[in-house]
Amino acid sequence: MDLEELPGVGPAIPEKLREAGLNSLEAIAVASPAELVATAEIGEATAAKIINSAREAADIGGFETGDKILERRKEVGKLTTGSKSLDDLLGYGIETQAIAESYGEFGSGKTQIAHQLAVNVQLPPEKGGLN
Repeated sequence: MDLEELPGVGPAIPEKLREAGLNSLEAIAVASPAELVATAEIGEATAAKIINSAREAADIGGFETGDKILERRKEVGKLTTGSKSLDDLLGYGIETQAIAESYGEFGSGKTQIAHQLAVNVQLPPEKGGLN
């Protein structure tokens, strides 16, 4: 899809956007309405409409507000390793909904920690386990 095919885009707007370096739908999709207002000399409502249309056409995925991300982060659990010192180093344990990687020399305790986590996850929450 070309810039000219976006809803709310007249014949002069695509040229102004291209002059400002916004040559693709992706570039417009990640721009702010204020940026388009200043660049293309259009209203803020029109800029928002163009950006939303570009996001849909570019199919780059949705954007999430900080509030939604904060709510999702509240659901992340922390699993204790059983060692207060190691938990402190890891930011109070191993986070759920994430990938944790461990590496080290032979015999450094990687498997021991993995086995301990497998046991700890079954503990009640008040003892460092998860629901």
